[in-house]
Amino acid sequence: MAIGDAHGDIPRDSAATNRMQSIIADMEQELTGDSLDPAVSALGYLLESDQRLNHLCVSMFAETKELVRAGRAHPAYLAIGNIEILMRLFDYILTRSPEWEDADSPNNLRGLPFNLVLMVLMETPSGRQLFKQATVNEHLRLVLKRWAQFLDSPQSLYALNAKDGWLSRSALAKLEDVANSPTEARQNFTDIFECPDPTDPNTFGFASWDAFFSRTLKPGVRPTPSREILVERAGYAVLNACESRPWQIARHPLGYSAEIGLNLKGKSYSVRSMLDNDPLSEHFVRGTVYQAYLSALSYHRWHSPVSGVIRKILYIDGTYFSQLPMSDILSMEKSQNYLAAVATRAAVFIDAADQRVGLICFVGVGMGEVSSCEAFVKAGDYVEAGDEIGSFHYGGSTHCLLFREGVNVQFEPWAEDQRRENNIPVRSLLARCFA
Repeated sequence: MAIGDAHGDIPRDSAATNRMQSIIADMEQELTGDSLDPAVSALGYLLESDQRLNHLCVSMFAETKELVRAGRAHPAYLAIGNIEILMRLFDYILTRSPEWEDADSPNNLRGLPFNLVLMVLMETPSGRQLFKQATVNEHLRLVLKRWAQFLDSPQSLYALNAKDGWLSRSALAKLEDVANSPTEARQNFTDIFECPDPTDPNTFGFASWDAFFSRTLKPGVRPTPSREILVERAGYAVLNACESRPWQIARHPLGYSAEIGLNLKGKSYSVRSMLDNDPLSEHFVRGTVYQAYLSALSYHRWHSPVSGVIRKILYIDGTYFSQLPMSDILSMEKSQNYLAAVATRAAVFIDAADQRVGLICFVGVGMGEVSSCEAFVKAGDYVEAGDEIGSFHYGGSTHCLLFREGVNVQFEPWAEDQRRENNIPVRSLLARCFA
């Protein structure tokens, strides 16, 4: 099967689409008669055999061609012209780690190869319908689970090399810049993060790609605020749960979407939707929502914003490649509010020890193939503010903190600054709550 070449003018997002061309070229060289991975094969069979889904696929490929002809998509996407080619691309990615790209552009989709392949397809009208289908997402979950197994294996380590991989000089410089920027410190990667064997330049002793990506901080790197700040000042202190950049604060939202004008075809995505209509969601529908973004280069572990007892943990199945319709390579990032209500996610409810906070909820949202949200705690566990409670895997993500109705939440100035370019340090002071 020859995929063929794509020709034409290259739009501004050439860094990402050049990577797309590279993936296609590499896959074409390795094509054999071998069968596809069973999870990929099952997804392909579903798309071929289900008449409605097949029709959506045919329309999606045709609409992609129209986007290319209109100059709104890179000609490389003409190569993905049918289900077989798309499945071959998926199968190829399953045994590939996300590779480091030395690019300064914010359009760089480091760590999101599936999103890169689907970037244009899921923006077409038919693609938006296709990737909302429950049966499609059930099969995508199995495909991504297979990829997660590879990323958790020693075979994934080839991307962690000192020559041109994630441990190269340029990569470490970027990772250190992101890690140092919240505190303006100047520390090396091995000073900031726990590395099993920092003398090995190609792996730093990490056992797999995911072990590197979900790395832990060294003790003392992100200390909690002093007792004077936490206890002796007015209001109950709430800590930053993720090292992240502020995205939005919505007060008394009823529907989170109503506050921000997110209404697609008459459907409003609400706090109830975010929490999968769990009975505990009623505590938050008129409360406050704080949302922040983690880039692919950020530290990806979650820390408890308060001291208290874990009330409940929800793992909510959702979509993987559904986003707002916009001709923008950053549409995944700009879709964060929508994704908080529809994407695969985890919710951790905590009964704070201080009644000025009471019940609070952390929601970790998987964006694209960042579908693995793992909680390290269980219902009934007691946690101190700042304790590690879970982690994202494989890429950039978004998260929310939900405060109850009636809680007077006063955020620190840095949490209110949506133009902030640097992350807020994890475990630092985020807000104070008053009765």
